[in-house]
Order: sequence, then structure tokens, then C-alpha cells
Amino acid sequence: ADAVTLAVLEEMLRDPTTVCHAEDLQAGSSYNIPKLTQQTFGTLRGADEIIDEGHFLGKALGEGMNGYRPIVEMMNTNFAIYAMAEISSAGNTYATTGGQFQMPLTIVGAGGTAPNQALGAEHSQPFHAYIMGIPGLKIGTAASPDAAYGMMKSMIRDNGPCFLFLPVKMMKEVKGYAEVGRCMPINKCKLVHKASDAAVAAGKAVTVLTYLHGLKEVQSVLAEIQAEGLDIDLIEMRSLKPLDMETIRTSLARTHKVTILDESTNSGGVGATVSALIHEQCFDLLDAPVRRLAMDDAPVPYASSMELAVVKRGTDVVQAVFDFMLKKI
Repeated sequence: ADAVTLAVLEEMLRDPTTVCHAEDLQAGSSYNIPKLTQQTFGTLRGADEIIDEGHFLGKALGEGMNGYRPIVEMMNTNFAIYAMAEISSAGNTYATTGGQFQMPLTIVGAGGTAPNQALGAEHSQPFHAYIMGIPGLKIGTAASPDAAYGMMKSMIRDNGPCFLFLPVKMMKEVKGYAEVGRCMPINKCKLVHKASDAAVAAGKAVTVLTYLHGLKEVQSVLAEIQAEGLDIDLIEMRSLKPLDMETIRTSLARTHKVTILDESTNSGGVGATVSALIHEQCFDLLDAPVRRLAMDDAPVPYASSMELAVVKRGTDVVQAVFDFMLKKI
């Protein structure tokens, strides 16, 4: 959260056309994003909005078409369901106006579904999957302060509509280092852990694709996987759209096996799209079908004991890796 706030404040200082919209902006929103903007830049550039997401995202759309660089903080990104028409318009504007209007717009908020999230069905929907089909929209995720800071700066400077999702249960707990002033690419995955050459040579390595809370989940079980003489290429999908197939293809050329820990539903989810692209573009590299670990097509329960049946986690990744080695996939 602090990393995103720093990026917003820096960009608003750098470019006077950058403006910000959020509910409870004066108080720093629910996740302290972006705090101090209204106090620093006044109520015109830092607009404290009513609880009407379609209303203030529509305002931002108009600003983007008229020479401004709006930033919209959504709190929980599921609230953006009430602005779906405006988000769709943002993605289509450049093409439908024949290139007459650029559409710089950055939407940011907490999203994803973590194990033991206990936020209930309405606050645990995979909104990042809902908007995957909107043309012209760039969709990113950031599970670390350096990624959140660098990608936020790049998105604000981009001349098209961008949506940055942050892991809701990690917003206030994850600390780390961010290189001040550094913009990060918004169209690339990140190889977080590379399987050892020995594991690759022995055929005991698997590519694991994930994002948001999934990164923490997989990192938490890495030692358990390695203790069995196995290893993984762990890739954080920081760009969901466009998808960085080059990084995925490079990893598959080493491991020939892939599992996807996905924070969206089995039907119409991110993992479904990624799996289809892998089978279409990298089929000859695969020794086994893609293994998807997606949320069930069901409302996410509030009770953690019931949620176990719906939301996948690190233990499911361990089982998937073992299944690859035992030829169960």
C-alpha cells in the first residue's frame, strides 16, 4: 500500500495533469491508498468521491479524453462491477473514435481470493477475470512492494487504460524494498524462482504460474517440494493482459510440465485462458496436459472450513507437482 501511495504522490508531483479519485480519499481509503493526496494537492486534483463507482469512473473517463491522467482507487476491486460499462468504454475509446482520443486511466485496488480470506462471496469475486475480454485494457497484478511501485508508475504514464490488482490480504502485511524512480514493464511476467539445472536434467522440474496471493502460497511450500528432490520454475504473472508468452515458453522448454494456481473460477477464468494459449502455442513443449488449480464455480464461503472446498492453495500445488512425477497427470 505504501509503495502505491509513493508512486501516486511522485507522479502527481511530476505531472500536474495527474488527478486522483477515491472514496474516503481524505482518510486514505481502506488500505491507505492513496493517503495525503487531497491534503497535498487540494480537492480538485484529489477528489473524495461518493459511493457510486460508475459515477466517478465516468468522471475519470471524461478527464482522460480531455488531456488529464486520472487515477481511480477502488478499495476492493469487486466494487468496480458497478462501473463495468465505464471500464468497457475506456478500453474501446481509442479504437471507436478512430484514434482521436487517447485514454490514459489507471484503476487500482485490492483483489484476489486468499485462503482463509473470510470476506464472503461478494468481496471475493475474481473481477480480474471478468474484465479479461475487454479490448484495449491492460491488466496487471503486483504481489510485492517493488512491483506495485514500479508498475503503478508505468501505468500512470501509459496513454491507455490500465488496471492494477493488489492482493487484498497482503496489502498491509507485506514489506520490502522498492527502487525509487524505477518504472517497471507492464507486459512481462517475473521468474521469481528458477529450478536447478540438476532437477531439470532429471525431469523433476515443473513450471508453476501464479499471481496475487498465489505467489506467497507457492513460496511457502517451495522447501517442501525441494525436500523431495523436485524443483519448480515459479513465475509471477504480473501481466495478465497482455500475457507474456515468451517467458512462459522459455520455462516450458526446460520443464515440459506446467500447473497454474489461479485466483479465478474454473469456467471463464484466467487459468482457462492461459491454459488454452499454452496448448495452442507451446503444445510441442508439453510432456503432459496443463494442470489448472482454479476456484470452483461457486460463491466463496465466509467460513474457512467451507472455503477449503472452493479456493486452491499451496498444498494443492505440492500435490500437483507430485502427481506430475508419479505420472498421474
